Amino acid sequence: MTEMKAHKDPAMPPPIEVAEGPEWVDALTLLDPHVAQTLLAAARTLYPHDGLPERVYRRVILHFDRMAAHSPAAAQSFAEFADRVDGAMPLPFRDLSESYRVAALKGLEASAAFRLVQRSTVRFLYDDVEVWQAFGYQGASVHLGGYVARGFNDLDWLPEPPAGV
Repeated sequence: MTEMKAHKDPAMPPPIEVAEGPEWVDALTLLDPHVAQTLLAAARTLYPHDGLPERVYRRVILHFDRMAAHSPAAAQSFAEFADRVDGAMPLPFRDLSESYRVAALKGLEASAAFRLVQRSTVRFLYDDVEVWQAFGYQGASVHLGGYVARGFNDLDWLPEPPAGV
């Protein structure tokens, strides 16, 4: 398979830069580092992709931090979510095994705080160009001349259609 590069519309802002080590929490402007680490564990548990690097999940949390900075209600919901999942088991949420994390999250599914975390994770995780690249999605094409000019039928994993169809 040839190397594919994902493209985001150049009018869109570039991805948030995130540090590789534990100092990534220094980029937070409002969220407490413990809340951020708890949200990170929740995002990874809700949408586990072993092939994705930790930095894409950290970018999700940096987006949460921006949301919290613009909305006191969102900030309160993120803090409430972290408190509730941490209180669900004897250990902090981020120290739990995946099965216990899933159980803790299931206990919160009906809450507004859970819905905010779950829906925002979907939005920010799957709108990351690095995730697109990992999954083989080419992204926007208008600025490149459209899909047809870029090999609209270049899917090499589909069988050829029968003759005469």
